[in-house]
Amino acid sequence: MPTISVTKQDLERLAGKTYPLPELEVALEFAKAEVKVEGDELRVQLKDTNRPDLWCTEGLGRTLKGYREGEYAPYPFFSASADEDHRIEVDPELEHVRPFVSGFACRNVQIDDNALKQLIETQERLAENYGRGRSSIAIGIYDASDIVYPIRYEAVSPDTRFTPLQATSEMSLRQILTDHPTGQTYAHLLEGFAAYPLLRDARGEVLSMPPVVNSASLGRVEAGDTHLFVEATGTVLDHVLHTMAIFAANLADRGATIEPVVTHYPYDTPRGRQIQSPVDMAIETTATLPQVHDTAGTALDPKQIETALTKMGYRDVTTSDESVTATPPPYRDDLLHPVDMIEDIIIGVGYETFDAVMPRDFTIGKAAPQEDLSDRIRHLLVGCGFQELFLPVLGSLDNQTRRIRNDDAPAIVIANPMSEHYGCARWSLIPGLLSVEETSRRAIYPHRIFEVGEVARKDPDHAYGSRTDVLVAAMEASEDANLSGIQSYLEAIAYYSGFEYELRPIDHPTYLPGRAGEVVSNGQAYGMIGEIHPEVLENWGIAVPVSVFEVDIAIADRA
Repeated sequence: MPTISVTKQDLERLAGKTYPLPELEVALEFAKAEVKVEGDELRVQLKDTNRPDLWCTEGLGRTLKGYREGEYAPYPFFSASADEDHRIEVDPELEHVRPFVSGFACRNVQIDDNALKQLIETQERLAENYGRGRSSIAIGIYDASDIVYPIRYEAVSPDTRFTPLQATSEMSLRQILTDHPTGQTYAHLLEGFAAYPLLRDARGEVLSMPPVVNSASLGRVEAGDTHLFVEATGTVLDHVLHTMAIFAANLADRGATIEPVVTHYPYDTPRGRQIQSPVDMAIETTATLPQVHDTAGTALDPKQIETALTKMGYRDVTTSDESVTATPPPYRDDLLHPVDMIEDIIIGVGYETFDAVMPRDFTIGKAAPQEDLSDRIRHLLVGCGFQELFLPVLGSLDNQTRRIRNDDAPAIVIANPMSEHYGCARWSLIPGLLSVEETSRRAIYPHRIFEVGEVARKDPDHAYGSRTDVLVAAMEASEDANLSGIQSYLEAIAYYSGFEYELRPIDHPTYLPGRAGEVVSNGQAYGMIGEIHPEVLENWGIAVPVSVFEVDIAIADRA
């Protein structure tokens, strides 16, 4: 879950009210946030990963003020026309490199230390989480006082030179990717391309090398600057535009005058060839009143619904005897279904206003047989000297595919992930074990870890085309780790769980050739066992051999 650092004084200035800490804790509950005090700062943990507009002081301040006062500041720049000169020209060669760019300028903003810190933190958090490590979004902020329009977004030779931030002399783009610390971190995003993206103004002055690093001249923003240019580049157009909408609202809340900029594309995009930014990202949503009442568990009158939605920042709220229609704020792009708006209605009305409902049915609870079986397996592996892990069901698509040499793995991808770290439902437990081993290299070997947990598998015969299985995966990492060693632990589980199995040799990209097998019982494959391929170990930075098994616990349940 996103956690942000907030200066209380800055938050209160944006919210228009001084909050004693207990009152602030209560006030932020409707934003699904928890507050902890760390020195002079507040650490705010946000439970909703679908609201990147709240991952910043400005977003929280705006929401506190709007919820308290029942109204939000208008943002006329979303419908204003851009100055004819304020444009970005896109090179046609970027269509297959990094195709999308968007930006806007702002004047009369007071960038003090708090504002600068928040700009940088919001930039990094959105790019790393929402932007999936800058792959789908990278953000640049510049001192616009010396920028000459039009800005050009170009594909240039890797030998093109400029002075990047944190450097004192010019470097080629190729050198930046190999020698500059930031370039080394993000070099993989440009791997395989013959030309690299570059942003320059009309004089040829370099703004940045997206998605890697800003220039040391125009790309340096300091406290005291009052005229900024903000841009985002990426591979998903709506994510780029959404990011710019959030930044524009944030800077407007700090008193800035927003100046839209038009991007001119030489190729087709999902929103045409000329796109003005900031873009109002909101989509009008309608819910029927029976939907609202059924979800809320009580009847709400139209006035309550209108007031609640207004407190949550919605516009153009209309209700009838059958439905409610409203448009969310222009910086929100997270409503996928009427139930999302209904949730905001419930939050706006206030959880505390709903009467508690006691259970109507009397039942005696007990563990499901599957859980009893899982516990038996856990006890066996702990008794064999393994340590248990509890890892998230959602994970990184990269971890579940490329890093285990299995690009065709049947991972179930989330359509609108807010973070690359939670971009898919895991189909295997092994990447999770490898990720723990990746961070445990300094611990004394051998390492023996395991997990019993749920995975999601594609299955057209089940509801929504997927099913949930419970697997057990165990890993041994040491100089002596091998197939026979890890199989001895599988043998222990089989013996004490009362099932028989055989190993059937297979070739699998995650495992060493000739050192992998399927775990088969009664003619059905329930899992795999083997020694991890050296290329996989290299992807995870693991320096010792690793052997694993991963088996569906149904093998014991059906014995």
